[in-house]
Amino acid sequence: MFSALITGSLLGFVLAMPPGPIAMANIRLGLEKNRKDCIYFSIGTATMDLIYCLVAISAASAIYSVVKGYLDDNPIISLIIQFTIVAGLVFFGIQQFKSRNESYVNFDKPIRQSKFLNSLKNRGPMFLGISLAFTNLANPTFLPSLTVMSTWVRKIGVFQDSLLYDLIFSFGFGVGNFIWLYILSMLVLKNRHKLSDNSIIRIKQFAGVTFIGFGGLLGYRVIMFTNWASIFKFAFVF
Repeated sequence: MFSALITGSLLGFVLAMPPGPIAMANIRLGLEKNRKDCIYFSIGTATMDLIYCLVAISAASAIYSVVKGYLDDNPIISLIIQFTIVAGLVFFGIQQFKSRNESYVNFDKPIRQSKFLNSLKNRGPMFLGISLAFTNLANPTFLPSLTVMSTWVRKIGVFQDSLLYDLIFSFGFGVGNFIWLYILSMLVLKNRHKLSDNSIIRIKQFAGVTFIGFGGLLGYRVIMFTNWASIFKFAFVF
């Protein structure tokens, strides 16, 4: 149970780092508002990500139940998938050092969603967070990536396959998301009088280092816990 909470929190913390619209809005709130607004905004986005994670881990359970037999019979395919996830995390981390141009979220510009969602952002920072969190659904890679990561978590057997553990994992994911946004907003509040474009770049670079480190940790785990004897045995069959 504890492992599900910690794993979900770690994954939520890391995946919240990419400096997209939500992070930029969080920075804007830190520059222009106060601690309370930042906390409510973080709660709103974390709540939505908790829901997204629960959907993803449920889908991951269904996917893994279908492909488990195939992956057990084809360990090389399983290994390739795991290293692909690791490579993707490291690649994304490296990309954070290359991109330099950032744009702040304009609160006066309507979000490209339904009128209902656009009206939410005018009801306070928590609803602004909820509304912006819906923009993740427009990202064609968000839910698939989260589902793939959740499937991988299920594959390595970090926690039991049950609804209770899925709920705990999803709750941890939301907590991790909240912690990152809270830390980010507190850094901005503390340093808003001297925050510059270079500060945004440093935040991106920190996110990049974290992604590379997380990818390296997962890669280390794959290398150390893979049954290489079965891999070589399977390879020599061909």
